[in-house]
Amino acid sequence: MRPPPRLLVAARLLLGQTQAEVAADSGISAKTIFKAENGTAGIVSVEKLMRHYSAKGVSFIEPGSKPGWGLQTDFLQNDYDAESSALGQ
Repeated sequence: MRPPPRLLVAARLLLGQTQAEVAADSGISAKTIFKAENGTAGIVSVEKLMRHYSAKGVSFIEPGSKPGWGLQTDFLQNDYDAESSALGQ
């Protein structure tokens, strides 16, 4: 199952990357990333992008017993205050 396009945007933003940065890092063209985030890319491109995000620590959670998609990261483990402190803010 493919996630909604907005979730692809959210995954990219969780990594703190622009479309150009994801393109350079993944080998997927910036145009394809744009299309995926707008819901016009093919399934193969979306799945490749999802694998890239997964390799970077972002997992897509499919709807299960509760409605709605989700994201999970293996690199964000602190709460707001700890994260702010780590960023020097």
